[in-house]
Amino acid sequence: MRRLEGKVALVTGSGRGFGRGIALAYAYEGAHVVAVALEQKELDDLASYLSNKGEKITTLAVDLSNEEEIFRMRDTVLSKHGRLDVLVNNAAVSFWKTLEETTVREWDYTIDVNLRAYFLNAKVFLESMKKNHAGSIINITSSSAELGFVAEIAYCPSKYGIEGLTQCMALELRPYNIAANTLNVSSIQGKQLKPTGLTLDEAARLPKETKEVYSDYEDLAHSFTDAWTFLALQDGSGVTGQRFRTQALTDMLKTNGWDATTQSYRGKLTKAVYQPIDFPKSVRYQTPGGGWKEIQYA
Repeated sequence: MRRLEGKVALVTGSGRGFGRGIALAYAYEGAHVVAVALEQKELDDLASYLSNKGEKITTLAVDLSNEEEIFRMRDTVLSKHGRLDVLVNNAAVSFWKTLEETTVREWDYTIDVNLRAYFLNAKVFLESMKKNHAGSIINITSSSAELGFVAEIAYCPSKYGIEGLTQCMALELRPYNIAANTLNVSSIQGKQLKPTGLTLDEAARLPKETKEVYSDYEDLAHSFTDAWTFLALQDGSGVTGQRFRTQALTDMLKTNGWDATTQSYRGKLTKAVYQPIDFPKSVRYQTPGGGWKEIQYA
């Protein structure tokens, strides 16, 4: 439908995983996508893939833990495109370590990539969005912003932090007609998202039966295009300060339509509600090597 024609959309962490699906969807919707990731090889693969489909994309290899690289990213984007309309903060890391195992350096790196970079990315592009008097910031979150998980001692706090950051952004940026929302990841029904730590090369070497468990990037793009595009086209006069689950927003748009969904959330913010839940009898958690451990509670 090319609903994003003429828009410039930057998606971090788009070499693989959820971000790659968003990058594909936005390109198909007509946006000029700026794909940002740490691995240039994965960005080259994405650029080649889209080029073969007749779509254009700009790729930038950026270490989002490095402030100077973020400023260079900003300068490159504005020099080449003159503006940024949509910022998708998606990149994230997790070491899958417990409190006892996590080093201070690993903690700092996780917070730098998963939270500090979200703040910095919004900050460096703020003047551009203010000049355009419009913009949409989409901060990717997860269930780790709702509950604590074992071996996510840095990851969970970063995701909780994203929710607070986004609420502050929504309040501060609405006068400039800029929207800020969070979006929880989803996979296609019956499938799983590829682990973010799994490189494209590693995914390609997986057994066929394992590959079939994971969502294909094209399927992700086509399944969730409406939800992702809906958020990309929001501004401060529309939906801002909301927290959505990708699948739930997709279903809502399909059932109620675009306008009714907008009216349901326009003029509202999201408040966290904390409530007691039963302590689990056991938890199973991922380890750094990709295996699993379990804790039994008395």
